[in-house]
Amino acid sequence: MKLAGIEFYTRALSWRTARRLAAVVATLSVMFIGPSVPAAVQVVEDADAAQRPPVVIPIFFTSKTDDCYDSGIVTAIKRVATLAQNYINRTGGIGGRQLIVNLYDDKDDNRRAITNLAQAIADPQTLGMVGLTNSTRAKAALDAVGKDLNASNVPFLSDISVTNLIANYPSIFTTRPSEDEERMPVISSFIKEMKFTKVAFVGIKDNVASGNLGDSLKQLLGADAIVADHRLALADDKLDPSDIAATIEDLKTKTPELVFLAIGSKRLKDVLTQFKTAGYTPPIFVTGRLETLVSKSSSIYPNNLYQLAWEGFPDVYSDRLRDLLLTSTNPEYWIFEGAKNDAAPGWKDGTCKLRDDDVPPDVLDDENIRALQISMRYADMIRLIAESARSAPATANVPALRDFVVNDLNTTYAAGKGMFKGRFGNWSFRPSSRAAARAPLIVMLPRGLGHAQLAPMQFLNLRNNTTRRIDTLYADIDLIRADRIDDNDQTFLADFYISMNDKNGASIDQIEFSNAYLEPGSNDRQITIRPIHDGGKSDAYPDNMKIYQVTGKFLYQPNLRNYPFDTQKFSIDIQPKHGSGAFIVQPPPQELRDKSITVDGWDPKSQYVGYDEDFVRTIDAQTLQPSVVPFYKASFVWLMKRQTTDYFLRVVVPLGFILFIAYLSIFISTHHFEAIVTIQVTALLSAVALYLALPKLDANIETLSDRLFLFTYLVLSVIIAITIARVNRRVEPIGWLKKSLAFLHITLVPLMAAGMAYYVYQASMA
Repeated sequence: MKLAGIEFYTRALSWRTARRLAAVVATLSVMFIGPSVPAAVQVVEDADAAQRPPVVIPIFFTSKTDDCYDSGIVTAIKRVATLAQNYINRTGGIGGRQLIVNLYDDKDDNRRAITNLAQAIADPQTLGMVGLTNSTRAKAALDAVGKDLNASNVPFLSDISVTNLIANYPSIFTTRPSEDEERMPVISSFIKEMKFTKVAFVGIKDNVASGNLGDSLKQLLGADAIVADHRLALADDKLDPSDIAATIEDLKTKTPELVFLAIGSKRLKDVLTQFKTAGYTPPIFVTGRLETLVSKSSSIYPNNLYQLAWEGFPDVYSDRLRDLLLTSTNPEYWIFEGAKNDAAPGWKDGTCKLRDDDVPPDVLDDENIRALQISMRYADMIRLIAESARSAPATANVPALRDFVVNDLNTTYAAGKGMFKGRFGNWSFRPSSRAAARAPLIVMLPRGLGHAQLAPMQFLNLRNNTTRRIDTLYADIDLIRADRIDDNDQTFLADFYISMNDKNGASIDQIEFSNAYLEPGSNDRQITIRPIHDGGKSDAYPDNMKIYQVTGKFLYQPNLRNYPFDTQKFSIDIQPKHGSGAFIVQPPPQELRDKSITVDGWDPKSQYVGYDEDFVRTIDAQTLQPSVVPFYKASFVWLMKRQTTDYFLRVVVPLGFILFIAYLSIFISTHHFEAIVTIQVTALLSAVALYLALPKLDANIETLSDRLFLFTYLVLSVIIAITIARVNRRVEPIGWLKKSLAFLHITLVPLMAAGMAYYVYQASMA
């Protein structure tokens, strides 16, 4: 009878189910036993790694003491850099060597920055270096130890914003874009497009970054176009209000059409207030962060403000960072904002404001996301150095590895030829300046709007050193309904409205829904588009708004590790249909978007708009020249949590009863051993049958549901094993052992079940 039952069970077990069970068993084997690696091979590898000293990558950063609250940037750099170090070591290290990431804090002091850089260069195990942000501090450090850096040829992926500083140091690259190749062409095209003929500059005296911008404007636009150039002096890191007032009076007489203000973010608000008080408010192009000027009611400045941005665009998130947070098992790990800084001078002069302690820190706060972006950029540089070094010959020593990395950065990752896809962004470097090839976007704070957004026009730098205008697509997607969500096919049906401002000639014809499902037979996307309003003036619809209703089948990528207590990401992805019709999307603020969605079996939790820069990699088969063509894409994302009432009724409750009945059987007298075992084995087979009766889920990983069933099998097997042991002839004469087994029977099983119940409860509430 038992053999017949086993035969039936074997035949009933489908190949897909067997594969999933095998994956679960394999995972548990690795967890508890460890990977199957021959001992001799492991010993040889460990010995070889021990003989080769580790390589070092130092990170240079600056901790600030004047912030009202700890911004979390330093904490983020330390935490994420450690993660990058552990990942590289876990995946084989660098040429058989372990990696050590050292952290150097210059504490906003030039002398300390010089000492830190000198120590890192002098270390013979230094493979590469990362960081060093402030241009003035970087100039002091390079002036002091630049010769030693050139002699060592240590690859240095810096964060220096002025590329002229690194011109004489062939091993220094920067994650900032070049003024001449990236920033100034965009500024020049913007000025020409806006038809500005008179421009003024206001900067800081003896500040490298500010002065470089002013000099570049003169060189680019010509001395005649710059009608005023003021370089203001700092005293105790502050500007003299009388100097600002004199500057404003001079600008009034020169009447520039656009003023460039390069005085730093923390001084920006006060200076703009003086402009406003003086009654002179021309359009201004700032180098600070516009979000520091936004208030809940309106802008602090009654005219347009502009800024160049390479990251942190208004009302959109980096898709890669959001995916990182979504797949994290502990989102609180990515919260970096710290405690109150009592030493900050703002607490004395009243500029610092207390936080509401009742509001818990949010991983999506602007400051926290900024800290995560900076730390991820540094982590990308660590991984880029490691990736380049891994391509070197296995016998290469550290000096040879340095030379190889520098050469690889100049060739493999040269702009237009190759790209390193990091966790934060895509990275390549201009061969002439060794600066990152990153096109900036123009962000503006329109007068009276009180909310920053992308400017209507943007500019892309082309291969022939010219720029091309692309338009900003002001658009929104309002999801009405989503249904027929299929985890196996990884598809869902969506019905939504898409609306767009048509002032720039926007139309749905230029949009490609890149994740729309392709019909295998016809290779057509399953989408139906019905125009609601064609734009222009209307009494019923908003002016200059085109509105379409779209119904279609879309793809998504489920992460089923926590199934059925999972939260999934459903998105509508859009990108330019043709390369000649490029655009970048600007959605409305998240608080203004419609949150009413109908989804059967799911609970909508949140929504956001993500962006990413993708690229097309090609190789000319005739000339063998590689090339990379980047483009932007946007994702309107909805996060939804699966409803679990059905799963509780069909799985959790029956498993609970099965365990309870099996547990009750242990209180039957051992004289009825066969009846006890029959109940327990029946309970085990019932659990197996319940698993086989569930709808098949084509997941290549073990789900939480799989783990729940596996745990049930384990508990039932423990119950059966202890039952057999208690009636064993060799155990019965040993009183203490028999009592111990009885105690385990009564207490261990409920504890195990309670532990799993708590685990399931926590997963369901996550």
